[in-house]
Amino acid sequence: TIQTLIAGYLGGTATEAEIRELELWVTESDENRKNYQQFKNIWEASADLPVSTEAALQKVLKTINRRQYRISMWNFAQKAAAILFIPLLIGMLWLTVGKNTEVKIAQVKYNEVVAAFGTFARLELPDGSKVWLNSGSSLKYPDKFTGNSRTVFLSGEAYFEVHSDHNSPFHVSTHTLTVTATGTHFNVMEYKNTRFPSVTLLEGKVAVEQVNPKSKTKTTSYLKPDQYLKYDTLSGDINIQTGDTYKHIAWKDGKLVFRNDLFSDIANRISLQYNVDIEIVGDQVKQYRYRATFENESLSELLKLLKLSSPFDYREISSMKLPDGSFTRKKIIIYSTEKQHQPI
Repeated sequence: TIQTLIAGYLGGTATEAEIRELELWVTESDENRKNYQQFKNIWEASADLPVSTEAALQKVLKTINRRQYRISMWNFAQKAAAILFIPLLIGMLWLTVGKNTEVKIAQVKYNEVVAAFGTFARLELPDGSKVWLNSGSSLKYPDKFTGNSRTVFLSGEAYFEVHSDHNSPFHVSTHTLTVTATGTHFNVMEYKNTRFPSVTLLEGKVAVEQVNPKSKTKTTSYLKPDQYLKYDTLSGDINIQTGDTYKHIAWKDGKLVFRNDLFSDIANRISLQYNVDIEIVGDQVKQYRYRATFENESLSELLKLLKLSSPFDYREISSMKLPDGSFTRKKIIIYSTEKQHQPI
């Protein structure tokens, strides 16, 4: 049961597999995260009691069973108002051990750093790990790491230089991936609605757990230095390549690096980097390959440089204001300069 996993994790007896299972469950929904936090608050609030918190909790559970309640404490926690349930359970714990002093519930505070489109962010985590956050990304992390693991939540792309601590593994959680490391350098990319999230390892080693959104099955892959993992969230296919990995992390140095890459892949990177929609007309243009390095160019400058070496042109469609006051993204239509491929 979930409460058993949480108790094992907070008590320091959970295995690595149980820790990963719990972290995956916590990230599946805001409700799960809230329930975990409630349980953790109760556990930490009872940390200074004169008997084992786990033993006290088991005694409470046995008391409830003797009264033949047909609903588990965990289901009750999900259905009852938190403002009523938490004081009730804390009170039961304190009555069990015979202590009547006031309880203060510890709250874990989370920070969130956001890098707006067109900008980058660099930060240092409470354990000394360094993070570079790419354009249009966000990272949530606690104000301090507790227990026997360190977990952060990523949306977008980030490069990590993790402070080594073999007793406290470092976890990066996205919508479909969980990357586990102890001390290493790696890059994780999963923007919202991205079909192909990826992980790039520069040094050390990492374990990458993928969750198939349809079957909910888990697969774990292990990367070696200079390996790049791409996960297809639709098919569940995993592709691991070994080779030049710098192009996948060059963004942290303000560069876009392409090494014989298809224009279709380049367009995806440009779309993410500059927050624009790109439509390519005709399959021929998608097959163009480029080897180039760009540094701090504007979107218009980059497109003009690319078309110097290939027979294509493009048209820009400006953002439009919607009835709710928001704006659509700018759109770039790219087409072959051959007459039959030009857009209407």
